[in-house]
This record gives sequence, structure tokens and C-alpha cells, in this order.
Amino acid sequence: MALTAEQVKNNLVNQILQNFPTAEVDTGSVLRDVMVDPQSIQIAALSEELDYIYYLSTFVQNASLISEEDLDEIGATYNVARSYGNTATGSITFRSLTQPTQNIQIGADDGSGGISVKTLMTEGGNSYEFVTTQTVYLTTNATYNSLTGFYEVTAPIKASTSGSQYNLGIGTIKVLVDGIANITGVYNYTPTIGGTDIQTNEEYALSIQDAILGSSKNIESGVNSILKAVEGVTEVKTLHPNSEEEPTDAGYSISYIRGSKEEINSFAFTYLDTTQEYDIPKKPVIRIISANAIINGQEKTLQQGIDYYLFHDEKSIYNGTTSSTDKIVFLKTASGTPDPNTTVTVSYSYNKLIGDCQTALDLNLRNYLILGELLVAQATPIVVDFSTSIKLNYNYDTEFIRTQILNGISNYILTSELGKDITQVEIRSYILTSFAEYINEMQFPFYKFCKEGENTSNSEVTLTYGEYATIDENSISITFE
Repeated sequence: MALTAEQVKNNLVNQILQNFPTAEVDTGSVLRDVMVDPQSIQIAALSEELDYIYYLSTFVQNASLISEEDLDEIGATYNVARSYGNTATGSITFRSLTQPTQNIQIGADDGSGGISVKTLMTEGGNSYEFVTTQTVYLTTNATYNSLTGFYEVTAPIKASTSGSQYNLGIGTIKVLVDGIANITGVYNYTPTIGGTDIQTNEEYALSIQDAILGSSKNIESGVNSILKAVEGVTEVKTLHPNSEEEPTDAGYSISYIRGSKEEINSFAFTYLDTTQEYDIPKKPVIRIISANAIINGQEKTLQQGIDYYLFHDEKSIYNGTTSSTDKIVFLKTASGTPDPNTTVTVSYSYNKLIGDCQTALDLNLRNYLILGELLVAQATPIVVDFSTSIKLNYNYDTEFIRTQILNGISNYILTSELGKDITQVEIRSYILTSFAEYINEMQFPFYKFCKEGENTSNSEVTLTYGEYATIDENSISITFE
């Protein structure tokens, strides 16, 4: 139990009198005013701090002895929810031995998918089930895969529940739970990724402790704990003014979030001929969907890149946050400038997850003293361009091989941590290891390996703490010999 200032004061007075019986320690004496009273306040504060630290260490040490229900109630006191894990995602390919004579619908009428697939039974008697999240069609002109001998179509899938056990390798999902006419089977050409487990009591206790300590002692781990509990967050990297890794400017801490909840919104305003920039209310903005305006007395849809563009102030510390300066900027064109004093309606999407995270942070830390500003920002995807040539072992369908490598590298890169540099060596190693049965030789170094928009080939693509690497179908160029 922490000592109060009054208790410390009495202890100090007693100790002084025990050593110096004739000392003057009454209220107003020099010894009392200079030594006893000031020291008692400081020692009491230190006693409280030590008691606080002891309580936290005991709390974590005894986590295994506390029931999940009781620990959840303790966490709720500090507004820290237990993480129930994330569901793994991936893709599944539906196959048919014969070319369809009519389109085969695979999924619900509303487009939501809902087709269950799973792995074969393991030795332990388990199988892992996934469900498609989009309705697809095996059409009469479906792609024929000469390598496998099937007509195929691919749909996205997610695990039926959370857990790291749902992170599976290529070719492990082979069972179609309920048969579909003329569909021969299923196969996953890419791994499933992103599955995480429910927090154990020990892990949850550390999260609660981090959140408490985050108010003053360890801002980085405390904030990370709060934000990781927000649904949709896949990764967090928090930096603060004293961070050893990448210190921010004095006065604020920033947490980069990987994940997105794209939500569509719209707003209307009166166009003024003297104003070309208009602030977009919900932020950070992902994209402008449409902009409609009155032009020469008629309502028209404006063309992005010709009549207007989306502006992000990428140099501001608020870029990617709920306070970012995202604007629609109009260009003076002969046919696309709105009539003065008429209404313009803009439809756009923004990353709601950033607002959810900022709210969670503000809510959880509202009762604590925080020095500076706490910002939540969306991490920036950096597209990596590269090109190489590959010599295959046999006469495989090159487009099929290219697709498999593209999907494989995409999944591999997306599992890299925020701020992790990407090298030619690791990409080459991954390709040669994962697709060894197909590849005889690969051009190395790559002809091109750099950030999108750059021309010089590098051995390494360097990323900052708020960036992560990604690729798309247009950023990888493979020629086959």
C-alpha cells in the first residue's frame, strides 16, 4: 500500500528525533519547512509509483489464474477489448472438365458468394472451412487451363472463423462442401493469409497493462494495444518524439494503420467562380467517385483529371489522418467548369477505419495526461515495379505461370511489415523456392526493380515507417524464354 504524504512526514519526523532528540521539527521550523515537508511529498509520489508498478506486474503474473470473464471485465474498465483474432483470406478456383454450354452461377443471387469449401480431413480429425465472399460465373467462354486440363474461374474466400490455423498453403483446399452442377472440383493456387488467434489471458493482460502504461510510461506499446483491438486493423506502427527508430517532430505521436473500411459519402456545395478548391468533409479520402455540376444550364458529370482532381497534401503531418487537407480542385476548362453560384454534388469514398481508430484512441486515453498530439494515419502502399525473364522446365502455359507468380508474390509482399525494405534477393529466392517445379532459370539481377514511377533499377526498394510494399498486375513484367 502506498504511503500518503502525511504518513511519510510522520515517519521522517520520528526518524530525525530518534537520531537527534533535541532537533526543532515543529511546524514553521527551518528543518520542517526545508527538509521534512518537501521531501514527504516527493517520497509519497515515489511510493505511489512503486505501488502502481507492483500492481501491474502482479496483474500480468497472475493472468493465468484469472477467468476469461473476470479479465474481460478488468479490460473493460480500461476500455481495452480482448482481440478475438482475424479471419484468413485467399482465393479458390472452381473447375470444370467440360466447357460450359451455359453460364454457371457460383454463389448467391445478391452477389455475396456464400459457397463453402474446405480442406481434407487431417490426421487429428480436423478440416478447415472457408466461404466465398463474391458470386462468380463459369461462363461459356471460360478460361481453359491447359496445364491442369480444366475450365476455371476464381473467387475470393474467407475463413469460417478466426485463427492462425487457417493460414494454409497452396493446394490444401480441395473439397466443395455442397455440389454444384457441372463443377468438378476446387483448388487454391495461392496461400490463405491473415488469420490470427484469439488473445490468451496472458497476452490480453499485457495488452491491458500496455494500455495503462501507454498513458505516461510507454506510449508506443500502449497506443498499439488500443489500436490493434479495433476491428479491421491488420498492423500498427506507432512513433513518438522519443522513438529510437524514427523520431517524429516534437509535439506529436503518430500511429500508422494498415487496413481499410471504405465507406461512400457525398456532399454538395455552391460553386463560386473565385474559388477552385473545396474541402472534402470525411477523411482520409480514398477516391472521388463522381462529381456532377450545372454547366451552361444543364447538369453534367465532370471528368476527373480533366475538369478536376483529388488533392492530398502529402507533406503535411496530417496526411492520411482525419484532419488531412483532402480537397477537390477544379480546373478551368472550356466545357467542364460549373456555372457560378450553382450546386455541385460530389460522391467519394474515405477510409472509415482511421476515424474508428482515432476515436478509440481519444476514448481510451481521455482520462490520462498525454504530452502532445496523438494522430492516427493510414499507411501508404508503395507499388514495386520489376521485370525479369524466366526459362521454364517444360512447355507450360506461360500466362497461367505468370498469374500464379503474380498472385504468389503479391501475397508474399503483403505479409511484410510496415517499413520493411524489399530486396531483389528475397523476391528471387521466394520465386525459385515456391515455383521450383516450373522454373529452370531466372534472369538475375532483374532488368528492373524500383518504386513505381522511377526508372533506375535498384537492388533494394527502401520504405519509410509509414509505407508498405505492394504490386499489381501492371507492375510485374515477365518474359518467358
